Amino acid sequence: MRKDFSKYLDKEGMIELACELIKKRTVNPPGSEYLTKDIVISSLKEIGAKIEIIEKDKTRPNILGYIGEGKPSIAILAHMDVVPPGNGWLNDPFSPRVKEGKIYGRGAIDNKGPYAAGWAGIKAILKSGLPFKGSIILGAVADEERGSKMGVEYLLERGFSPSFCLIPDSGGIKKAIIGEKGLLQVCFSTQGKSAHGSTPRQGENAIYKMIDFLPFLKRFKFKGEYHPAFDEPTLNLGEIKGGEAPNIVPDRCETILDIRYPLGMSKENLLKQLQELIKKSGAEVEMRVISFNYPHLLKEDDPLISAFRKAGERIKIKMDFGTAGGITVAKNLYFRGISSLSHSPAEENMAHQANEYVKIDNLLFCAQLWAEVIYELLGEKQKHYLHSS
Repeated sequence: MRKDFSKYLDKEGMIELACELIKKRTVNPPGSEYLTKDIVISSLKEIGAKIEIIEKDKTRPNILGYIGEGKPSIAILAHMDVVPPGNGWLNDPFSPRVKEGKIYGRGAIDNKGPYAAGWAGIKAILKSGLPFKGSIILGAVADEERGSKMGVEYLLERGFSPSFCLIPDSGGIKKAIIGEKGLLQVCFSTQGKSAHGSTPRQGENAIYKMIDFLPFLKRFKFKGEYHPAFDEPTLNLGEIKGGEAPNIVPDRCETILDIRYPLGMSKENLLKQLQELIKKSGAEVEMRVISFNYPHLLKEDDPLISAFRKAGERIKIKMDFGTAGGITVAKNLYFRGISSLSHSPAEENMAHQANEYVKIDNLLFCAQLWAEVIYELLGEKQKHYLHSS
């Protein structure tokens, strides 16, 4: 039987690496991912990786470690920036705690713990001595929480193009995300006329105009067919702004609608339905698009999906594959022709929450699973069945 990667997992090294990364306050904005630079480089040197640093800004490095050469290649890309900690923490979010089988701290699940799991999985492959072709890439990237302009987008502009990419930032312990909805963000605006708050009849209140429209929007649902791998489109009214001061009649009001829509629906049709809603409401509302991207879905016979399925079978778990409304850099990679999916050690959604944590056993599970996935794609098939040492 082929060697079992779980025997080669460096549990203590993985925990230590995750905790050292969590200690660094890489809150985005501004990011300051350079604070993790020495830790990442040290971890990559430990596994013998050739290191490349690609940065648009000295404080926002993207660090890539290459093991092997050429194609095929598979990358694991974890981001080093984190969201602000917010309130409600029982302990300092940047003083990681290991307690009852969990690592607590900002970035534990999103996305520093997963980097440590990727490191442990690759290290296990190397310790096993099993041969592979092509190259393995482990990356610590910047700016994921704010659009990846300094991170994956910049890497792609500079020619980064692995054969396959695993994004350890969505999905769950036994579920990989192979497709993501599209994003359509729309701004609705109303115009009024300013006046003194003591003489409101001399003005025209833009907020009241918006209030006339919002009940129609609250009850609205898109119509149309879509790909069965996705669920229905969602709408979130996430932002509203209007007025300058209580004693001024507001002359403008804006609200922003966030739409996540499935494959099979089009931007043009969605906007047409919203225009019809505005007309139906009778409100004086203007609409403009402020952000947009397409939905995507990997084909069922994609080698990356096959590798995950076979890797799951090898460690005796059944992998599920699905889609999500959230958007990761897997989408950026997909539209550059790079086969990509997301998988993470999450059991429940602790990302961006107070007292964020990751289960150590789940990190170990992912390390083993990802090692198996890598070997399914890069392993020298004729040597798959070496005797265990």
